[in-house]
Amino acid sequence: MKILSKATALIFLALFAANAQEQAPEKDNMKTTIYLHPVTLLFGVAAKAPLIYLTVEQPFSPYNALIVRPNAWIADGSIYRIGSDLGFRHYLAGGGEGMHLQLQGGVFYLAEDEYKIEFNWGDDDEKKDKGSSLWWDIMGYFGYSHKFAYASLYSDTGVGFGCMANICSLLFDLNFGVGFSF
Repeated sequence: MKILSKATALIFLALFAANAQEQAPEKDNMKTTIYLHPVTLLFGVAAKAPLIYLTVEQPFSPYNALIVRPNAWIADGSIYRIGSDLGFRHYLAGGGEGMHLQLQGGVFYLAEDEYKIEFNWGDDDEKKDKGSSLWWDIMGYFGYSHKFAYASLYSDTGVGFGCMANICSLLFDLNFGVGFSF
């Protein structure tokens, strides 16, 4: 836990140091921004199953942006999940920052030596399989983004629907990203 708190503090210090050195008084919110998800990465590394997770934001206008979220989850030395989300973000006040609504869908390939899906309907309703499966989801998010001259922060929470191996369920998600614009 000490490493997690030190790494988070270092990320914030780097953000504020980069913005303290800015030359231009105006910021440009129409730049492409790549967000890293430090909390997700640090907890994954601590659990020995890192999730490499990025969010790429490409603005179309001060109100709208394309969102791409590629990710790979590596467990036990092999890829467990790989895929991407594709979405649309709408900033409520314009300006490319502030409160936003987002709709996105994703498709992921999951590989596992053995997975087990259980139902509560009885002993015969259990499925074991080896190999892979396709995961898809659709999610809606509500969040907030703040952009500095060289860096950005965002956080959002979402709810949606996802399916894997003909089993579907309600999903909840919470994201925190630290981004750099170029």
